[in-house]
Amino acid sequence: MRLSLIFTALLRTLWCARPGHSIHNPIIPGWNPDPAVLRVGSEYFIATSSMEYWPGIPIYRSTDLQHWALYSHALTRPEQLQLNGVPTSAGTNVPCSLLSFVADIQTGAWAPSLSFINGTFYLTTSVRWTYDPVAKVWPRVFWVSSADLKHWSDPVWSDPWGIDPSLFQDPNTDQVYLNLMAPNNNIDKLWGIYQCEVNLATGRCVGDYYSLWNGTMPHTADARPEGPKMLKHGNWYYLMIAEGGTDELHRSTIARSASPTGPWEPAPNNPLLYNGKFGFNNLTVQSTGHATMFDTDRGSWYAVFLARRNINGSSPLGRETFLCPVDWRNGWSVFNNGDPILLNPDTKPASTPAPFVDTFSNRSLHPSWYQLRTPYQETYTLGRNKVSDSPGLVLHPNVFSLSDRDVPAAVLRKQTSLNSTFSATLLPFTDTGSLGVTQSVGISAYLSELQHQDIGVTGCTDHAEMMCIYTSLLNNGTTEYMQYPLKEVESRQTLTLHIRAQPLQYHLGYSTGISAVKWLASFPSSWMAVAPPDWFVFTGAMFGLFASGNGVPWPHSAPEVGFQGVREVYHPEDIPDYDRW
Repeated sequence: MRLSLIFTALLRTLWCARPGHSIHNPIIPGWNPDPAVLRVGSEYFIATSSMEYWPGIPIYRSTDLQHWALYSHALTRPEQLQLNGVPTSAGTNVPCSLLSFVADIQTGAWAPSLSFINGTFYLTTSVRWTYDPVAKVWPRVFWVSSADLKHWSDPVWSDPWGIDPSLFQDPNTDQVYLNLMAPNNNIDKLWGIYQCEVNLATGRCVGDYYSLWNGTMPHTADARPEGPKMLKHGNWYYLMIAEGGTDELHRSTIARSASPTGPWEPAPNNPLLYNGKFGFNNLTVQSTGHATMFDTDRGSWYAVFLARRNINGSSPLGRETFLCPVDWRNGWSVFNNGDPILLNPDTKPASTPAPFVDTFSNRSLHPSWYQLRTPYQETYTLGRNKVSDSPGLVLHPNVFSLSDRDVPAAVLRKQTSLNSTFSATLLPFTDTGSLGVTQSVGISAYLSELQHQDIGVTGCTDHAEMMCIYTSLLNNGTTEYMQYPLKEVESRQTLTLHIRAQPLQYHLGYSTGISAVKWLASFPSSWMAVAPPDWFVFTGAMFGLFASGNGVPWPHSAPEVGFQGVREVYHPEDIPDYDRW
């Protein structure tokens, strides 16, 4: 038996190392929480949350479980996802005293699940437009369907309301069940895991709606049983859920039953996944939970789940997607052999990715770029600059800025490395006039409308005839703003803006022509993870390109603004397995 276990573990390791690399976590870096996985033959697909960003619900593809590429987005049309005015998911103004009455204070689209039912792919998710406890706009559940995981239908809205939905088809009866986190009623709002058999075409419950299983922690108004995922293995049905919220107490637990409707027997080795039991502030990897199990085309088992990388106590990149092996012992699953989740379980370091370069020369924007909320007017075009006649991203600024709950003229992409340099070169515009004091164009290290750190170009406040580089450090209600006049020779050269992101600190700077970077401002990386009191962070750091009239319409006589290219260079991360800095 001992030799058999060793041989099985060796096969698993070799399988992971097929392309020459063993598993290095996170497998999808940058904020990609709530991963749901589906195997299609020898291909694997993971869907993650998108919150207030557009398009909604990214789907990644892999053939080796280590290298993942963005494959599609499930929600790409306004009729699928409306996010107008949605507050950021990096915060909430719900007082702590009211949190027990609210299922989840996240907004936008989150917690997807993937299923393959009767020859069709289904993606379920939940959406909330506001978390105002007075307005009582509760999260709603819906699903979309697809034949190819790229082109998705209009939504089918479910009967129950709640969050974290998933569809499960019983392989014995072909009945389809909706499992979700929902309240017991509209008065007590005691949240738990609920289920009903559903009609996929109408979203209506066609069977009884009832409480399924509420996990292993005390079932009180503060309980957080969520993220139900069901599967059948052998003679048993398994129901895995997340518990403990999404911070340091986050974990995954499991139960089994002879029927998809229960009753459920909890596993003797719960929690399956909980790095907190090895020390809350000890290991770098924390907040492990919201897992989905799956088997490979070779018969091995794995789980994907969310986790944070703590850097000196905070997590600038938010909740990322991780992977670990799964074994079955005596009818129960064992995650990672019962050991804590580490970043690199072997001694071979992960390779540094090649730089990301975008010259905006294609007909459409690279799919890794996002907008804030559902756009209702054109905020950018890809075309040729009027001055240089070169390709670029031309922004169409409006009155909104990154500090507004609307759709600014901005595109953003996830920061995927804790050690990188993001550089963006502006389109020339000096020959068509100068910017006014309310007009700005620049780049941002962005977390929310409450927390973004910008460097850009604007008209100088004290020198109307001059252009200024400015830095703006917005930190949850406090602002540090500085202007630096550009010399005439600088204003006529190519201008590049830079963000140097390091594990403990960010720096903002600029360069002209081929000159060295002039660094002007810095701030701690913890700013990209910390919200005001009674607020919470559900997303992670983004790099953004923006232009704004800052409360004033962009003048018709103002110059055309935008960017001729972006280059993001990745440096070795060398993050320790223990959060000691």
